[in-house]
Amino acid sequence: MTPALALTGVYKAFGNTSIIRGVNLTIEPGTRQALIGPNGAGKSTLFNLITGKYPVNAGAIRLNGEDITGLTPYEVNRRGLSRSFQVTNIFPRMTVFENIRCGVFWSLGYRYSFWHRADAARTANQRAETVLEQLNLGARRHVPELEERVAVEQLRGDRAGVAGGAEDGDFSHGAHRRACPPPPW
Repeated sequence: MTPALALTGVYKAFGNTSIIRGVNLTIEPGTRQALIGPNGAGKSTLFNLITGKYPVNAGAIRLNGEDITGLTPYEVNRRGLSRSFQVTNIFPRMTVFENIRCGVFWSLGYRYSFWHRADAARTANQRAETVLEQLNLGARRHVPELEERVAVEQLRGDRAGVAGGAEDGDFSHGAHRRACPPPPW
């Protein structure tokens, strides 16, 4: 079986500083992998190499058997590989459903023209409904995203107060971070 992603001898240096030194990696189709390491280990740099943001100095990157080494980010994206960033962007005046549907539109190839006849896009609406159910957000589909975020922060605060042993919600910000895992969505 052809790997979904294969890196062979990938190397990257910035000036005289080697950041990525001969990485070999194979990810099989249908699997999920995690790349972990301390700050400065080169995780983001490796993602930037794979997605075409940075050029590799040596080695090869293959996506579904096709060499994508040296392609631009948009060329890599058009071959089916995209990345997400830790910072999320939402439309605060839109509902939870509408925000999810925006992501679905992009994945279906609508790109920046997805505003046209959004309600008539049956496939996108169905897929967005499926995602809502998978995330257990069906009951909150009509809630504006900004209100949803406030509710999540309140939930985190409630969890921190209880888990951190605080009374009446009196807890430090550090205890809040330690006690509260991120929400499942």
